[in-house]
Amino acid sequence: MIRKTALAGLAVLSAGALMLTACAGGTTSSPSPSSSASPESLPLVGYETVDYGDLTDGGTLNLSVTSSPTDEGSWNPNHALAQNVDVQRLLEPTLSSMWVIADDGSWTANPDYATSIELTSEEPQVVTVKLNENAVWPDGKPITAEDYVATYAAAGGAADGYETVPSSVFDAIDKAEVVSEFEYTVSFKGAYADWPSLFSTPVLPAAIANDKEAFNSGFASEAVPSAGPYVVDAIDNSAKIFKLVPNPNWWGANKPKLDSITFKVIAQETLPQAYSNDEIDAIEIQTPDALETASGKAGAVVGRSGGVTWSHLTFNATAAPFDDVNVRKAIGMAMDRELIARVANEPLGAPATTLGDWIFMPGQAGYSDVFDEKIGSDPAKAESTLEEAGWTKEGDSWTKDGKPLEFAITVPAGTQSNITRALGVQDALAKIGVKVTLNEVPSENYFTNIEAGDFQAVTFGWQGTLFPISSAETIYTPADSPQNYSRVTDDRLADLWEQANSELDETKRLEIAKQINEVIADFLPSVPIYPYPEVVATDEGLANYGTATFKNIDWSLVGYTE
Repeated sequence: MIRKTALAGLAVLSAGALMLTACAGGTTSSPSPSSSASPESLPLVGYETVDYGDLTDGGTLNLSVTSSPTDEGSWNPNHALAQNVDVQRLLEPTLSSMWVIADDGSWTANPDYATSIELTSEEPQVVTVKLNENAVWPDGKPITAEDYVATYAAAGGAADGYETVPSSVFDAIDKAEVVSEFEYTVSFKGAYADWPSLFSTPVLPAAIANDKEAFNSGFASEAVPSAGPYVVDAIDNSAKIFKLVPNPNWWGANKPKLDSITFKVIAQETLPQAYSNDEIDAIEIQTPDALETASGKAGAVVGRSGGVTWSHLTFNATAAPFDDVNVRKAIGMAMDRELIARVANEPLGAPATTLGDWIFMPGQAGYSDVFDEKIGSDPAKAESTLEEAGWTKEGDSWTKDGKPLEFAITVPAGTQSNITRALGVQDALAKIGVKVTLNEVPSENYFTNIEAGDFQAVTFGWQGTLFPISSAETIYTPADSPQNYSRVTDDRLADLWEQANSELDETKRLEIAKQINEVIADFLPSVPIYPYPEVVATDEGLANYGTATFKNIDWSLVGYTE
């Protein structure tokens, strides 16, 4: 799954799914296919780690989100309405994590949940999981193999009416079976290279996973049972304040250090002042003004790292003017992506790297600037492309069949980084005579509008994963995929993705991924712009929390040193 995020427009579920964001004992270790993903000048981890024994007991961590699970419509982490970065951020301390992800993106089984995760057969491909027998639900009942098998069935049950986040891993599964109370196997229909992505799926009690009504609508305003070091203690939907406390039945190696974690919904534009006023203890920084305000707080520590989140301009290709692929290509040619990247990143102390790939990030194995190869930045060519498509330039505007060439970019109100990016598109297109307006909508309605297809063009962010090839599939195919917001595809992609997902030779697999990128460039559902730098300010003394390219947060290790 891939996650969307609106912080500059973002989206996230797990390491196996892409997410939206408006502005990601016998253990088996697997290297990430992309262990050098960050731009060269940014580190993989942007904060200092502190040993558990050096943390103090107690303290409250105050954090912010711009939208809550109630706002989005579900507290079920595997539900389609929970595929938002902020929802997952709030839920994360309460969720299972079957793996520990290292600085470089390699992973090992998390002993708090699994004593081993092993590929026990290649033909057929079978993975065997042995669980930690001490893991329990809040009611004291053990977390069993039945819970995991039922969760996978529900998460892959879209055809049966389960409202889930798309992930190609579930289409590849033949069956998941209980071996014993604390052991299960997953068999795949054929070779599936990204099989570890399955273990990013948070476990649910079997009673919930087996009940479609409960899964779909039973948790619109209340949390699912916790399988993590923290539990949801209080939900105040009126004040939009949500309190988490240590799980009293936590079985893990480390008892959580914090007394509580409080999340508060705060509008994006007011976050810097909220941090400066000590309302929150950490802030993701998206704009130079936010950096200046956050840096001025006494004791603030600013950390930077590379990331796997990237910005783009996505077209609604089912409606004019973007139902014409040549118009989409002309817009891409006319955009000054380098200038947009400089304006966004350099003031944050990060390199202005542009992105030319729809799967990989700069620095990842397999990355290629396919956009520049196939489309390029060329305003003169953009104009000739429009002429060839039947558009006529009269003065400073274009018309065809009596209709002007103009469009609106929908942006979330108050999200300055998103607005700035849209303004960059507007300025570039004005130079060739294409009028672009900004359609500001309330931030809480932003992704709702996108999912309904109520836009001409949008620019948000996709938060990528450890498994970029398989996780990117649902953005581009099929046309009716819930994550394919352009609503178009190319028939060649389905076969290419099937080949890529089943190819175990990494060199051959990357060659297939290059072909996928070339096909995407042919029908151009979106224009990649730049990778986000990850910049986070935290209060002095807060440890083991901040920004990292791959490394996941161990919430039992988050605490204070003083």
